[in-house]
Amino acid sequence: MCLLSALLGAAAAVCAEDKDPGRFLKAVRTFGDLVLEQGRDTYGPKKTPLFVDGLNVDTLKPPVWKREGEEWILSNLATQQTLFRTLDGLTRATGDSRYRDAAVQSLRYAFDNLQHPGGLLYWGGHYCYDALGDQLVGESETHELKRNYPYYELMWQVDPERTRRYIEAVWNGHILDWETLDFNRHAKYRPWKGSPWKAHEFKGGNVPFGGEGLTFIHSASDFALAAAMLYHLGGEEEALTWAERLMGHFMEARHPETGLGAANFTTLKECRMAQQFPQFGGRFTEATVTDIYGVRYTHTAACMLQMGQELGSRGTRFVQWALEDLTARAKHGYDEATNTFTAMLIDGTPLSPADRINDGYVEARWLSPKVADSCYFYAYALAYRVSKDALMWRMTRSIGKGLGVGDIGEKPGAGVAMTTTLSDPLILMGALELWRGSGEQAYLKLAERVGDNALKARFQKGFVVQSPDHVNCKFDDALPLALLHLHSALNGVDESRRPPAFWMSQGFFHCPYDGVGRTYDNQVIYSRLRGQPEP
Repeated sequence: MCLLSALLGAAAAVCAEDKDPGRFLKAVRTFGDLVLEQGRDTYGPKKTPLFVDGLNVDTLKPPVWKREGEEWILSNLATQQTLFRTLDGLTRATGDSRYRDAAVQSLRYAFDNLQHPGGLLYWGGHYCYDALGDQLVGESETHELKRNYPYYELMWQVDPERTRRYIEAVWNGHILDWETLDFNRHAKYRPWKGSPWKAHEFKGGNVPFGGEGLTFIHSASDFALAAAMLYHLGGEEEALTWAERLMGHFMEARHPETGLGAANFTTLKECRMAQQFPQFGGRFTEATVTDIYGVRYTHTAACMLQMGQELGSRGTRFVQWALEDLTARAKHGYDEATNTFTAMLIDGTPLSPADRINDGYVEARWLSPKVADSCYFYAYALAYRVSKDALMWRMTRSIGKGLGVGDIGEKPGAGVAMTTTLSDPLILMGALELWRGSGEQAYLKLAERVGDNALKARFQKGFVVQSPDHVNCKFDDALPLALLHLHSALNGVDESRRPPAFWMSQGFFHCPYDGVGRTYDNQVIYSRLRGQPEP
């Protein structure tokens, strides 16, 4: 434990507000060293190069998932993609190959041992590896991605052929009808073979339509990213075409007057929402209600903007779609006084919990005004940097004021009272986007303030937690990667040493938990406070 003691001493020094220009890198390096020392799979009969998903910062033991009397130690690579970007970023920043090598070893082991013969990896929202029992566990043998945004660049460097097979299997497994691109967020592990890109014909047609699956934009953005990255990394022109077709469906289903879109471009043939809300005469469906999941104008918009940046001239369509979406939502339903978005149908009809007169799938809270949180702040700040559009700036300013960022000003460089107690990595990254888009040092200073707040509030014993009262560290936390970006900006790091791109991912594990019911790891494990008993 000598290394651990030394690291904890370094962490305490880092947390002091010494304004050391390397303080953010030091904090992330401490975190990375602890993850490498304490976070590997040393459990069960088989020891592997995999990482567990997190640790209790007091006991240094991984939290367990309890299911039907068993205890699982989750090692879910789908919820470790930000961690892998952080480790790769540490190697770039320090020259120490240990960090990237550890991520590479984990990915290589997964390709060799956790990839179905059909190509899909055993990871995602419902299925993953148990490091304690050396077995695959979960709610069902089902593949699901929702806002995971894997680190395909590193996967490709580790094994391009297996990465290609995985991306092809994602589309083979999830697409139900290639002519219409009806798909399901869930896929079974089947023996898919061959490239799908030239094997199918796309006919398109009117959207929305009654489909067999639920075409959630949460998953579609992941599928589109996979195909786009296959083009970017492997030159598969047809894969990019299919990605454009898939996301294009969501755009075609937007309302012609408001420009608003929903989280689906299909409805179930027996539409559960229309049945729950008969008073709307069929106007309330999966394809006509906007933003109840809070993903289209946050994670998906940011994903398309980032995809556009990665693809360069071939990504302009994704950028334009994202900007159109963010513009429509800014113009319809945003209340500056309360910094909230009103739930509404895509034709502009406002909704409220009072509209839920029947029980059913849609919960009353989904129809309440939604606070424009840091996800919206980051999406609009990124949109400003990409477009320099005045509306994107105004939305970032208003949302920032509502969240306690301070006033970034009516225009770039006119910021006032930009002092904040926030420590949110999305606020930090949003401020960096404002700096990158405007060149004004005040926004870099704002990002630095958020970073310093984070060193005080979110680093405990060298690990990253949600607050000093939280006891479990999730290794995939976005903060370490955000701090690497901040370090790079403050110190003028040359391009070869800059960290990997920041993606607004939000991985999770969703499964029944003994005594709790069907829940998420983020709720039952990583929200746990010190002194609070385990469920």
